[in-house]
Amino acid sequence: MRHAPGALVNRYAKSLFAVALEKNVLKEVRDDLENLSETWQGDPELALLLMNPRLSRDKVRSILMAIADRLKTVELTHHFLSLLLDKDRLDVLYDVSKRFNQLWRDHEGEIEVKVVTAVRVSAQLQSQIMDALKAQSGKIPLISWVQDPRLLGGIIVQWPDKIFDGSLARKLENMKAFIAQSA
Repeated sequence: MRHAPGALVNRYAKSLFAVALEKNVLKEVRDDLENLSETWQGDPELALLLMNPRLSRDKVRSILMAIADRLKTVELTHHFLSLLLDKDRLDVLYDVSKRFNQLWRDHEGEIEVKVVTAVRVSAQLQSQIMDALKAQSGKIPLISWVQDPRLLGGIIVQWPDKIFDGSLARKLENMKAFIAQSA
């Protein structure tokens, strides 16, 4: 599935978020979008069927609404799916779902962070890293811990909008580049 332009995805996600917040169904819509995206991504034939230009819009709508009904989506999600269909934008569903989830996490005061280390980090060090990330971001970090022995040592922290690379491998690469430049 192709990815839609960021501005378009952002506009749809923010608009849906605002209405969901107003109607007090944020979590429900977030869950609906997640379930719909999993269904969409998990069944490539379904995506091809729904994107088939030979299929009438009414037929696509009935299939889409049957899926929404089976997933027990809230009314707002039904309306949103209809809007995407009417605007010929079903292809943005997955990206809108991801962006909506980011908006929801931000609203909840959470931030998704990926921490990469060369070796397994002790529970005490994990707690210290979590505290430092919380102090740095002012949000509750939802950390996914990854081990990558290629780092040799140190840590890489990937935020949604930036990366801190304090790995030994990066320092060695920088030193090699500096030496090559000086020679």
